[in-house]
Amino acid sequence: MKLFTKYSRLNLAVMSLVFVISGLIYYLLISNMLIAELDEALGEYEVRMEKYLSINGALPVFENIEEVLVSYHKINKAQDKVYSTVKLYDAEEHAYGVFRQLLFTQKVKGQLYQVKICIPIEGTKMLTNVIAFTTLGMLLLVIVSSLIFNYWILGRLWRPFYTAMSVLRTYKLGSNVVPKLPVTEIEEFSFMNASLTKLMSSIGEDYNVLKEFTENAAHEIQTPLAIIRSKLDVMIQAENLSESQSMEISSIYTGIRRLSKLNHSLLLLAKIENDQFSGIEKIDMKEKLQEKFSQFHELWEGKALQVVVDLNDSTLEANHDLVDVLLNNLLSNAGNHNYDRGDLKIALHADVLEITNSGNGAKLEEAALFTRFYKENQHSSSNGLGLSIIKQICDRSGIDVHYRFTDGYHSFILTWITP
Repeated sequence: MKLFTKYSRLNLAVMSLVFVISGLIYYLLISNMLIAELDEALGEYEVRMEKYLSINGALPVFENIEEVLVSYHKINKAQDKVYSTVKLYDAEEHAYGVFRQLLFTQKVKGQLYQVKICIPIEGTKMLTNVIAFTTLGMLLLVIVSSLIFNYWILGRLWRPFYTAMSVLRTYKLGSNVVPKLPVTEIEEFSFMNASLTKLMSSIGEDYNVLKEFTENAAHEIQTPLAIIRSKLDVMIQAENLSESQSMEISSIYTGIRRLSKLNHSLLLLAKIENDQFSGIEKIDMKEKLQEKFSQFHELWEGKALQVVVDLNDSTLEANHDLVDVLLNNLLSNAGNHNYDRGDLKIALHADVLEITNSGNGAKLEEAALFTRFYKENQHSSSNGLGLSIIKQICDRSGIDVHYRFTDGYHSFILTWITP
């Protein structure tokens, strides 16, 4: 989830909570204020009644003017003044209505009367609702406007960040060109851009030093290895060697050969990663595979493999040398990791190459399959770089490579877009 989305959701949740709580509080406040106004009006009627009584010596006669209901009842005992909200039948409206009521005791010529004054609340409630919903509507409009404004302004504020991330995605290690990040007035993003530029420059320099060291080391190792192998060849051919000496020399020779192969594979990987195979040409994959079959014929015959071939016309735009290494590794693995009299199936279509072989092992670990030095069997004589080289070549050549295991058969499927 993006930071902006997370912020928007939290902001919306908080705003909604504030809206609900403030709406309830505001409604209650307005309602209580208007009830207080009604109580004040009832109090004024009480004062006017007492004034009328003091002048005329009798209770005034009300004709329910302004929807105010007034009634008198004789009582024997004085009662406390009480304000309350009641539901009464309105004869004029022929329906029950909600009223604010004041009860108090008034003495007239020695007789106690309970005076009841009622004012309808319906108009007040309507006014309360109008004020409350109008205000809440304005508050909702402010919240929505704030969210839209935040979405717009935050999108603009975070634009330098996303631009910098987009530039970083296109940055290629070893290109010797540090991309320019956008200039921004925001201090935090400006600091981030400066730090990233310095980091990319430092990483690029370290990478170039490491690349140069790897290339030089690989080349330098080849010469002493070749000298050791030639010396061992001479020693093996000597006639005065004992059987134990011959076995020791053979063991050393095997180790040197594996070391030489490992060095060659590492050097090849370094060249691929450094884009030293840059030439692109159209390759006839059918013709290329037929050429490879003649090279691997003896290996397959030695293990009596049952080879089934289905080749159709197909072309691929890639580096010729890389495709040559790719096919060598795929076909070599299919033969070496097969058992005697096993099956080998090769199918080529317009944009798909599938190589399937039987094998003694179970399904390979897909998560680590194309990592360097991965081995199905740790005691294998393989250096574990073959599949890593295959993956690197496919990535550089625009080829998708997938592994599949079905009923004891291992399959590597290569797909590409036909030009």
